[in-house]
Amino acid sequence: MPQDPAYWLRGHMREHLSGSAAAEAPANVVNLDRPAASAPRTRGAAAIELVYQAAEAISDIEERANETEARAKSLVRGAIEKLHAAEARIEAAESARREAISETATRLAEAVEALKRAEARVAAAEAEALAAETRAQGAETRALEAEAALRNIEQAIRTKLLREAESVGRAA
Repeated sequence: MPQDPAYWLRGHMREHLSGSAAAEAPANVVNLDRPAASAPRTRGAAAIELVYQAAEAISDIEERANETEARAKSLVRGAIEKLHAAEARIEAAESARREAISETATRLAEAVEALKRAEARVAAAEAEALAAETRAQGAETRALEAEAALRNIEQAIRTKLLREAESVGRAA
């Protein structure tokens, strides 16, 4: 605690008065020691008592102010620590949010690419199916044409055989 001027003054005066002339104070020196309770109070003694009381009050006020200042500093330090901790939590949350957004964007881009590949495979499969259907229709048309040609050939063979059989039967 810093040196209190009132205590210093009292101590200095006590040392001064407790010197060689402690038994009898010279007439021009005022005794600032507290008067004994049994000693009669004069106006000067009352004034000195008021000075002592004022010095004690000032000392008490300074002590309370120092304690209040220390508490305030402690509260400020605590608030600053809480603020730093809150800022760290906010930064961590922001970082996690940015990471989640980045990860989501990456997954979304991968999903879009997978969808594009799937659409391309579906389109290719549809094209292959259409080509196969076209080939099948062509094959079916050729088969129908072959059947019709076979029926015509069969009919032509029957007709020829019947004519030959009729000609052989007439000739006989």
